[in-house]
This record gives sequence, C-alpha cells and structure tokens, in this order.
Amino acid sequence: MHLSSYDRMAEFCREYLTGRENEKLTIIDLGSCDYNGSYRPIFDRKPWRYVGVDLTPGKNVDLVLREAYHWRELESESVDVLVSGQTFEHTEFLWETILEITRVLKPAGLCCIIAPATGAEHRFPVDCWRIYSDGFRALARYAGLEVLFAHTHWEELAKYDDDSNKWHESVLVARKREEPLGQKIRRRLFDVTRRWLHPIPQKLEAVIQVYYATDGAHSEEASVTAGVNDNSWQNVLIPLPPGAGARPLRIDFMHTREFVEIEKITVGTQKKSYFSAATSADFDQVTVAGDAARIEHPEVLRLRITGVDPQIYLPILQIDPEEERLEVELRLRVLD
Repeated sequence: MHLSSYDRMAEFCREYLTGRENEKLTIIDLGSCDYNGSYRPIFDRKPWRYVGVDLTPGKNVDLVLREAYHWRELESESVDVLVSGQTFEHTEFLWETILEITRVLKPAGLCCIIAPATGAEHRFPVDCWRIYSDGFRALARYAGLEVLFAHTHWEELAKYDDDSNKWHESVLVARKREEPLGQKIRRRLFDVTRRWLHPIPQKLEAVIQVYYATDGAHSEEASVTAGVNDNSWQNVLIPLPPGAGARPLRIDFMHTREFVEIEKITVGTQKKSYFSAATSADFDQVTVAGDAARIEHPEVLRLRITGVDPQIYLPILQIDPEEERLEVELRLRVLD
C-alpha cells in the first residue's frame, strides 16, 4: 500500500465518520490482505468492528470469501461502512462487485473505493482496469448508490514519492439510498434472475505469461500473455514481438490450480527451431523457480504450484536478429 492511498482513506474517515466514534459500526475492508500495509490502523478502534475480507487467507484477513461476486458470508444490509483500495483494478467484473457492495450496505451505509487512474501494468494476479471519476460515478449509478464524492487526483505532491504519485488515484465515496419495500424486492429479484440467466464465471482463467529479454532483466512491459482452461490438454501458441530476445525466456503461470503439466515446449520461427523439450531429459534444461516445485514424472514436466508466482526459465538462446519473430508453443494442462 502506497502512502497516498493510506492518506486518502484516512481523509475519508475524518470527513465522513467524525462524530460517529461511539457508534458500533461494522466496517468491511474489501481486498484487505496486507502485502505492504493496510487500512486497519485507521478503522480498528472500539466500539467499531473492523473486518478484513479477501478471497484468500493471509495477513490482515479475518474473513475469506468463497466466491468473488456472491458473498454468502455477508448478510444483506449488515455493513455500515465498506472500504476498498487497490482492489478494483484487479477485479475482472467490477460491476458485479459494486452490486454486492450495495446489497451488503445498510440503508445510508457508506463506501469508499480507491483505484488508480494511471500507472504501469501490475498483475496481482490480473490487472484489468484504470478508473476515472466518471467511471466511478457510472458504477455507483448502475448499483443505485448516491455519489457523495468522486475525484481523480491528477496533481503530484512533493510529500509523496513516485510510487505514490504515479497512480493518480480516483476516489469514490457513495451512500446507499433508503429504498421503499417495492424497490428492494425488485432489486433482489433482479439479482436472483441475472445470476440464473447469466451466471458469473467463478474460476479465473489460467494465464501463461512469457517474459522476453536481451539482458536477463524481465519486466511487465516486455511480456506477452495467453489464456488456458482447466483440466484438458491444450496447444498454446504465443507470438513474441519483433526483436524480442531470449536471454532468457521466463514463463509464469497464473490463476492455476494445484498442478501444471507440460508435455512440450518449443521456441522458434517459421523457418528455424531454437529450442525444443518433449521428454523428461529435455526438461532438465528448464529451471523451475518461484512458487513452483518440480515433481518427478517419466514423460512430462510436472509442476506443483505452491504460491502466486510459479515460474520456469528456458536456457539462454542465441537468436539470429535477421530471423522472423519468435513463437513460443506449449502443450500443457492445468489440474486440481
């Protein structure tokens, strides 16, 4: 968590919760896992009840949701304040999330959401959106929330370093309107009907991310991704940009299940093959790193996924700069 985000959430607390210090507020922090800081120091005070909520267990997570867009663990109209920072940009179907926020908020309940308007791609595990104030207003209107404040902070302040200033956060503060009974019933019927007519995908698509480099330094900007489904063998062809180096190629696997099995890896152009691995002995040339562990198998490269960042590295390849663009092809499957 960068300092500017923390300060903006603290400002929300001062502006909108001052005078309510003695109320028994239930405050939900959506996407609360503490990787480099959290909002807990702002809200964790008696008689308030702060609850950190996320999709996976971790530091500062009090409640783990089983589903991203259907929070059975939180009752309707049970939350006084819901806050969320640096989460919406990583949320695939954020319009579904805003509907759940409306559902769980009590009448007159408040939400404060912070998300970047700019900044480099940073998957965790995905990076889907940048949001302006108009985008936040549209989301609030879609969910029936009253907008109290929506602003994108374009100014760069001297008190923050680049890690804060580069994101230019947008902030939404909204309130749940008091609804007559008939409107509440219609909203609940809409919620049930849309889930039946158009179910929300619950599983994240497994993603292969290939990093290319000429000097051993890898970055999000120099990478290409492709998606795969679970359980079935698939051939995935990933073309790299012209001039992409292979010194070395790094391949990451995201949103995977417990295992990844790779039957074949090839790197080449339309005219020339630079690398091929299709046997257990061939796969000895591949380095397993990050949150992955190789499990011995007579035929395939079998990886047990142990965390969020499993990786493999291919050998350094000398690529002819006059050749056509490189292609990476894998035959693999993702398994529970």
